[in-house]
Amino acid sequence: MRIPLGLGLAVVLALAACGPSNSGSPTLAAGPFLAAPSPPPTLATAIRDAVRLGPAGQATTVSLSFALKVRDPARLAKLIASGQTVSPEAYSAEFGPDPAVVQAAVSWLQQLGFNTSWQAGSGLIAADGPAPLAAALLQVDIDSFRQADGTTFYAALGLPHIPPVLAAAASSVSGLDNYRGARSLAVRRGGLTPTDVLAFYNLKPLRDAGLDGTGQTIVLPEIDDLPNLTDLNKFAAEFRLPPFDSYLTVKRDPNWGTPEKPQGETVLDLEILHEIAPQAKLVVYLSASDFGHGDRAFDQMVTDRLGSIISESLGACEPDTPSGHRNTYASIEDRAVAEGMSHFVASGDNGGYTCGEDQDPAGSFPSTLPTVTAVGGTTVFESTTGIYFKEMAWGSPLDESGSGGGPSQFYPAPDYQKGAIQAAGHGLRQVPDVSADADPATGFHIVFGGQDGQAGGTSAATPLWAATVALINQDLKKKGLREAGFANPALYWMGQNSSTLPAKPFHDVTTGNNLAYDAGTGWDFATGWGSMDGAALDAAWILYIKGGGA
Repeated sequence: MRIPLGLGLAVVLALAACGPSNSGSPTLAAGPFLAAPSPPPTLATAIRDAVRLGPAGQATTVSLSFALKVRDPARLAKLIASGQTVSPEAYSAEFGPDPAVVQAAVSWLQQLGFNTSWQAGSGLIAADGPAPLAAALLQVDIDSFRQADGTTFYAALGLPHIPPVLAAAASSVSGLDNYRGARSLAVRRGGLTPTDVLAFYNLKPLRDAGLDGTGQTIVLPEIDDLPNLTDLNKFAAEFRLPPFDSYLTVKRDPNWGTPEKPQGETVLDLEILHEIAPQAKLVVYLSASDFGHGDRAFDQMVTDRLGSIISESLGACEPDTPSGHRNTYASIEDRAVAEGMSHFVASGDNGGYTCGEDQDPAGSFPSTLPTVTAVGGTTVFESTTGIYFKEMAWGSPLDESGSGGGPSQFYPAPDYQKGAIQAAGHGLRQVPDVSADADPATGFHIVFGGQDGQAGGTSAATPLWAATVALINQDLKKKGLREAGFANPALYWMGQNSSTLPAKPFHDVTTGNNLAYDAGTGWDFATGWGSMDGAALDAAWILYIKGGGA
């Protein structure tokens, strides 16, 4: 079922002009709502339509990231499947790469002329060098291209071959083009205030119980810059939240490349996290948007392990994501799961067509990884009294936007998902796992560029889930229990046992679609298990852990 145009417009105007009646927020002027941007063309399409300029020259620097092999991968896979965790020190000792083998590879790359770095505990070697040197190393042509708008990019034509000296230490390589990369999944342009969100998703009982994120740290990989705290502190002041100054750390490194100019994505993520868990620490890792630099920042984020929750609002068309990046990222993610981190990833904002309406339905990587929790999107409807009424799957055919969801094309369905298998998944990993408000027409109040506005996208739903788990982790620790860790086994246990729990932890979203798949009873490709009832989710998680897990 799709939202009738008249109904959708009425909801937009009601939210923008009036605001929910229980919010006590300032009146918000009605204004334009931006659609989710269309996905960029695939690399193959970009190469076809671009002017080929020939081999990339010495002035073109290629940033390679070599993913290191783990020791005893079979035992690591069993550890992850069991839900057990180890400390970072134990991981390095039992599964981390052999330092001597890695150092030999680093020295060899340096002798060849690469600017190379590796640190103990890291899962990759970073190697920067001129394009001809990278092409010779990996036995692949690297050419430059100019697009119709005048922008240029380089790309490897063919698959890389890792030489034996490196193959002893490394399993894959990313960074062979600077065209493909992660993109933020937010759509912008008042919206739900913090008071509204706490009420809609029944998070207020947790906050009333003193749960505010104290003792928790949430880490975020981001690709758009955050030059100052002006917008964040204006938002905090509007809603009587503590200033960000004592809670936010921003990490940069030239080795991670240059982030894009501020676009509002990082601001959106931080403001939603802060309104739900205002005492949680927040650490942003800024990188360039290309996969090679992004892998380096992600690896450092997991190596540092400053927090146990990752909120990620980035993604790219899964079929067009190079296998080198997918394998590198998956290896780093395995380490994060083994060390007890919860990782929430936006599922995308182009419905079931992450690669574009002219392509077959496809999901967004890394949300399709079985080791992350993929967060989809809904459209929220308030009651006449200004409280939660219902949700539908977010799907807007007019602008081809909606909740990302569908089967992976590479990863088999994990064991935790076997009880929710859909025929349309063909035995592959199914996305999303959960969802929350993401439709920009019913989105969140934010401050960006000094202005109050409204934002949506699955990158708004994702920090909402991450912050909720920060509250739950705080409660678990107060009760002497372990933190949530990898969330999916618990979430699927809750979904499959919902009728036996004291209160249902999810709002089951049963209507609407994401342009490719319909929502329905129970788990579905548009909204997963649905959105959270915060108090019920917390109670269910306590039962799950006290019972020893699934």
